[in-house]
Amino acid sequence: MEQAVNALRTEWNRPFLIKYSGYAVFILAAVYFSFRSPSFLTAGNWINILVQSSVLGVVSCGMTAILIGGGNHVIKGGIDLSLANNLALNAAISAVMIGKGYPVWAALGAALLSSAAIGFVNALAVAVLKIIPLLATLSMMYLLQGVQLLLTENKVVSVSHPLLSSIANDSFLLLPIPLWFFIAVGLLMHLLFNHTVFGNWVYAVGGNRQAAEAAGVRVRLTLGATYVIAALTAAIAGLLAAARLSGSVPGIGDAMLLDVLLAGLMSAIFSRHAVPNMFGTVLSSLFVGMLSNGFTLINVPTYWVYAVKGSMILAAVAVTTTQQRSAV
Repeated sequence: MEQAVNALRTEWNRPFLIKYSGYAVFILAAVYFSFRSPSFLTAGNWINILVQSSVLGVVSCGMTAILIGGGNHVIKGGIDLSLANNLALNAAISAVMIGKGYPVWAALGAALLSSAAIGFVNALAVAVLKIIPLLATLSMMYLLQGVQLLLTENKVVSVSHPLLSSIANDSFLLLPIPLWFFIAVGLLMHLLFNHTVFGNWVYAVGGNRQAAEAAGVRVRLTLGATYVIAALTAAIAGLLAAARLSGSVPGIGDAMLLDVLLAGLMSAIFSRHAVPNMFGTVLSSLFVGMLSNGFTLINVPTYWVYAVKGSMILAAVAVTTTQQRSAV
């Protein structure tokens, strides 16, 4: 009895805001923006937030897969800095090929193959060659950035196609098409990582790679698969980005990198076990989208927006580390 009381007391002694910090920040930010801007709570604005969050949410699910499988080591942990530029390159390939008259299926197929190849190279570098993910994907990030600029000649590539227009502007069951993509990817990733043997393997590899290998898990294959899966989410997000932008815009990868990192890292705050997870990624993507939208509505300068997001990445890592230590 005394042990049960002590365990309960320990649980309640954990700071409330640490345990539920993600939800608290989400609510406080929404309340703040609603007071600062009368248009923030309108239905039209929230539809806009959901649509804006869709591209980010899809690719952030891929980042979360890598964070889960790579573990939380500060230097050697899982990360893919090339995901945002993978997305940008996909949009560029689709826009350039459609603009040159190629069939849309050929353009989208080439973009998908490009993403798969990028994911395979990252998987090879990290899982087989055992290069630190931070360095391997940083190199890939700059490589993709150069290829995109070469492909587009550092210009805006505008295209018009019925399929892209339909994805960007049409709705199904009262919800915009991009949101359905986000829902589908989020649901599939949640099922894959929480209700399959593969998902158990990924969490095992991220939790303790040596123990997972001793238990018979194919560590290299499992770890490499997360990079390929993440690359495929970048391909889907690239299609959504190309549809929303009606083509390709230079610098979109650099602009999205901070948001992708923030959404992936913040997912752990929406977990009682302080680990990255797909449900948390959906919430954190919506939060980042709400943050960008709110700052725009109240005319906050861009440099302050970057400062706030950078501080939130640091806070997310700090809170997650605190939660994990208290759980030990």
